[in-house]
Amino acid sequence: MQEYIGLFLEYLKSERNASPNTVQSYVLDLEDFVKYTEDAQNVDESLINEYLNNLHDRKFQVSSIRRKLSALRQFFKFLVAEEVIKKDPMTFIRQPKYRRALPKIVDEETVSKLIDATYSLNCDEQVRAELILYLLYGSGLRVSELISLKINSFVEDKFIRVVGKGRKERIIPMAHKVVELLNQINFSQTGSVWLFPSVHPEKHITRQRIFQILKYLAKISGVDVSKISPHVLRHAFATHILDHGADLLSVKKMLGHRDITTTEIYTHVSRARLKEVVKKFHPLAKEDNIRK
Repeated sequence: MQEYIGLFLEYLKSERNASPNTVQSYVLDLEDFVKYTEDAQNVDESLINEYLNNLHDRKFQVSSIRRKLSALRQFFKFLVAEEVIKKDPMTFIRQPKYRRALPKIVDEETVSKLIDATYSLNCDEQVRAELILYLLYGSGLRVSELISLKINSFVEDKFIRVVGKGRKERIIPMAHKVVELLNQINFSQTGSVWLFPSVHPEKHITRQRIFQILKYLAKISGVDVSKISPHVLRHAFATHILDHGADLLSVKKMLGHRDITTTEIYTHVSRARLKEVVKKFHPLAKEDNIRK
């Protein structure tokens, strides 16, 4: 089994252009399944169901179970294509259903507080921190996309060339403030190709460092630290521009979603907020009169 997993991972890297994070996720999920069998030839539907029951017994969330089953589905599909096995044991295995949770977001005032907090930092740190905020909240970047930006990722002072999941490239607009901040950075001093270089110029800043910077800004601005993260700012970007009239298809393209249904979750957030506004401010609104 380990040999086949190794071949599968090479396939993901070379033919599917999977990102290192995606490959690592497959590794963890497949290694968990290997505890049940070392022989790919003897895996059948009953063994998959036994494994599925074990995941439930170990209190895995539905989203985690779905991810693990998806990894197995891709793995055995690969083995069939390579003629390692004749029958795909995942053919009649159904994904458990789950209700997608509404994403956590922050309001526009909170984002303003974070931006204002950057001005308490020294000059270089202030520019970097503000640039991070404008790219996460102003363009909706994932943290992995943010840290991997290069100096030449900016096109005509209007767009950002982003390499997203599956190494797919997309071009998204950037806030004019980003241009102003970029002009304040002396890139010749860094000696690095990265927009946010690490202490070692040949490497970029880490995810953990981005989290640390955001948490620090939250702390000094009086914002609840537990509510701030790169992904929360990405969620806020999507929700706020929809609130201000952006169309769903444009938001989908900017976020780099494969499926429009993934983007539609932000319309539910907007509806939920509108419902709360009615409850809070309409003189005739009572909780038992507002339809759920």
